[in-house]
Amino acid sequence: MERNLIEELGSLALATRLKNLSERLAKDVGKIYKEQAFDFEPRWFAVIYALKDNEQLGVTEMAAMLRQTHPAVNQVANVLVEKGLVNEFKDELDQRKRLLQLSKKGRNLVTKMEELWDRIKEANDELLKGENRDFLTSIQSLENALDSKSMYERVKDRLE
Repeated sequence: MERNLIEELGSLALATRLKNLSERLAKDVGKIYKEQAFDFEPRWFAVIYALKDNEQLGVTEMAAMLRQTHPAVNQVANVLVEKGLVNEFKDELDQRKRLLQLSKKGRNLVTKMEELWDRIKEANDELLKGENRDFLTSIQSLENALDSKSMYERVKDRLE
């Protein structure tokens, strides 16, 4: 059997292991999107979904909602605007603020994809019902702990 260094490293490679898991899931979902003839990338999902029921959202507001960085949301938004799935506007009260809204093309795509997203959720739920029934709760606990004290602070404390 081939050596699995990431598994051997245990918690030292936590970020790498979570990133690998994320990439693995996204790759498979991306294949499903392609097979179902959707021109859609997994990394767009959160931004599109955030806009699904809202008139307009600011990039800063969306970044906070999604717990992502402003530059990360901005980067995805730029692609979605270029693809014609999202329209962008300037806030009338603050011209520096960039507002996003699904375009007609984006709304049509969401309508077509909702059933597929339901099937993806079902598959995720099935996956999570395995041995690690509390996986999402564990992730939430980790996120809450990091909100209280960042990894930077935790390591820095041990270096002093």
